Amino acid sequence: MTEHAGLIQVTTFRPAPGRRDEVLALCAQTQERAAAADGCFGAQTCTVDEDPDAVVAISRWRGRPSLEAFQAAEGGSPPIGVRDVLTDMPVIRQYMPVG
Repeated sequence: MTEHAGLIQVTTFRPAPGRRDEVLALCAQTQERAAAADGCFGAQTCTVDEDPDAVVAISRWRGRPSLEAFQAAEGGSPPIGVRDVLTDMPVIRQYMPVG
């Protein structure tokens, strides 16, 4: 069976000066837990060539209920620890595949 995500979430983080490595580490930890969660087809942490200060977390989910269950288990999203090392609130976008 081919696994097709019903929801893709892309979150862009803006690390505070000198805190980028901490944000990358926190994202990597969350990525591992997400990838092991029921209904997650994969999670990755990325950098952006055009915006070297940004850190982007991408995850693919069976559907919104799977993502919401993971977020509830995590105590919300993004985790409070990540907010402490950012210059601004993360920008969260969700995409629904059409094909």
